[in-house]
Amino acid sequence: MLLRGFAATVAMDGWPGRPEVRINLRLTVAHPGPGFPDDIAAVMSYEDIVEDLRRVCARESLPSPDHLAERTAGLCLAHPEVLTAEVEVELPAIGAQGDQGTAVGAAVTRVQRSKS
Repeated sequence: MLLRGFAATVAMDGWPGRPEVRINLRLTVAHPGPGFPDDIAAVMSYEDIVEDLRRVCARESLPSPDHLAERTAGLCLAHPEVLTAEVEVELPAIGAQGDQGTAVGAAVTRVQRSKS
């Protein structure tokens, strides 16, 4: 499952105001198995992940892009269908005069721990 270009404003320590963050996800999800019904409810929907991302980005303040990437990977892996989560978080870098420079961010890959 791919989710590219999710955008939201965040309060990030060290950044003025609420800059826009971009999040990209690549999730490996479990297949429901042979003979699963031809029904959208039988497969994982990205909408739950999007709602989780909106809640995280609405928080009062986040300490860093690394923290947001880790938090995002954790919320993805909280869904039992998600086996791996590759997360990229990107924020605009703010120059000394308040102008936008190149982007900064973080990327993490996390794997679902065995439930045995």
